[in-house]
Amino acid sequence: MSRLPGGGQARWIAPRALDGAVLEAVDSVRIVDTHEHLDEEAVRLTQPNTLTKFFMYYSFCDVASAGMTGEESALFWKAGVSGEDQWRALRRAWPLAKHTGFCRAITLSIKELYGIDDLRDDTIKPLLREVARRNKPGVLEWMLREKSGIECALVNANDPGDLARRTGTPGLFLFDLAVSDFCHDTLKVASYEQATGVDCGTLAGWKRMMDWYFRRWGNQVVAIKNVCAYWRVLKFEEVSEATAARLYGKWQGRKNRATKPEMKAVQDYMFHWCVQRATDLNLPVKLHAGYHSGNDYMDMSLFQVKDLQNMFRKYRAKFDIFHLSYPEWTDLVALAKHYTNVWPNLCWAWIIDPEASLAFCRQALHALPLNRVLGFGGDYGFADVVYGHSRIARDGIALVLTEAVRTGRLTRADAALAARRWLRDNAMDLYRIEEKRAAQAQGQPAPIKNPPAKK
Repeated sequence: MSRLPGGGQARWIAPRALDGAVLEAVDSVRIVDTHEHLDEEAVRLTQPNTLTKFFMYYSFCDVASAGMTGEESALFWKAGVSGEDQWRALRRAWPLAKHTGFCRAITLSIKELYGIDDLRDDTIKPLLREVARRNKPGVLEWMLREKSGIECALVNANDPGDLARRTGTPGLFLFDLAVSDFCHDTLKVASYEQATGVDCGTLAGWKRMMDWYFRRWGNQVVAIKNVCAYWRVLKFEEVSEATAARLYGKWQGRKNRATKPEMKAVQDYMFHWCVQRATDLNLPVKLHAGYHSGNDYMDMSLFQVKDLQNMFRKYRAKFDIFHLSYPEWTDLVALAKHYTNVWPNLCWAWIIDPEASLAFCRQALHALPLNRVLGFGGDYGFADVVYGHSRIARDGIALVLTEAVRTGRLTRADAALAARRWLRDNAMDLYRIEEKRAAQAQGQPAPIKNPPAKK
């Protein structure tokens, strides 16, 4: 097996299709994984050994779209179901979906990690047996660093009562400050009051509570993160403090319940406040833009990246735009070319639509400086499938760079620089990884004494 950090045997593209020097340069990079939702290892070791985690992160969406029946779906998600019974629910639709990016990440991962080349009647028991055998202390280090060639993973946690996380794997896991709740239609006032001891009955109190979290985590987190594009538009208007305070009182007082536009105005004010606070602390602003996970509910009007232009103009903050804003990635290229504070991020994108990700890379290679693209983020809660996603990303970048070398538009040295910048160096610089690791090593915040109960 290759000694290169990302040079596993399971490949998305055959090595013979790629320039050997380019592939070696890509595979030698220790990736900074810009976005994950990974559990702590101590949590992982207590979880049931089934197919649930392999599929709940995206692949089930494509298998369901391939035509699973209601009975099959109910069987897969049935409480206490075995992995073998789950396979019986999947086996009819799996051959129709297994070529998609979501599902290909599974097959690449199980081949590299467990020696299983596909999901079939005869491979489910061996797969589950191998997962159980490997599921012991050190499993995350093995999967992420040794097999996937990942230097560190930036995790969006938002654990109950907190907006980041104390971790058992400092240096491997770094965290975002998850500010999405501050822009939600349901403000968790009682929960945050209990966690912080701050009275949130007024907008001034809510701001003190938000600042409590910025002060608690600001020197350790790598960015702030907002996923509100799942429930509201990305257009954040400027709202005066006086107006926001009046509407917050109306919203939370419940004497005259606020309308949706009034709630949005308060959310707009809160997010502007968060971005200014992030700017003060030199924290990038991560934003979900584009495609929604799941099936049968997506509203594409919510996640238009062009709606963020007023924020790009107003703030010095560095904006990290997730998922290429797929399918509006050409808009993102134009915005990143024009605005010096916008970074396109390929996290999740390589498995949403591998071909669109290739097209983005081909365009970005000749439209954007090399230090303006973030090349990989797994976006998983289950480490076993990170390898497959990273393999698709590595091979995809190697293909784009090979094409550029073979057509004479890049030298091999240029291609090696592009690989390092996209997969590692840009993230190291943008998120100040070494500084954050040093801060984390000096001591993590104490646990919140009375966190809200997990529901």
